[in-house]
Amino acid sequence: MKNIIGSLLLLAAPALLFAQSRPRQQGTIVRMRMTDCMGPQHGFMAAVAGGTSVQATDLCPEYVLVADKIVYVITGKSSEQLIPLAETTYFHLQKNELLIRIDDSSKESHFRIKAMVLRPEWDRSERQHEAEASAMISHHLDPASARDQQ
Repeated sequence: MKNIIGSLLLLAAPALLFAQSRPRQQGTIVRMRMTDCMGPQHGFMAAVAGGTSVQATDLCPEYVLVADKIVYVITGKSSEQLIPLAETTYFHLQKNELLIRIDDSSKESHFRIKAMVLRPEWDRSERQHEAEASAMISHHLDPASARDQQ
């Protein structure tokens, strides 16, 4: 009987370890800007619901993290949470936060999720913004259009 229980525990151990390990995803930080810090009660759900904004004097970093299937817009909880740009980073989700281990630090940094967009939608939106920006630049640099405005 002890042998059966021991062998069942031995067979179940890998399944338990797999259940405890959180699946890590891979992504790249492509953009960063400083924005007003969000309060602790404001997160993804408050941003989606259109909740009232927090009056904050402190600025926090906001990042765009591009993963395989989803693009995340995340904000740091303080101005000291900085992530290197254009580097591959590994992250996982826990509750309503995105956790990233930065530069082999001993603990993970917690970021609030401000928005999530499917990757194909984000790619389409980025192409549209680039096309609009290049059209604006070519319109302003075109000598014929400059003469028409005078």
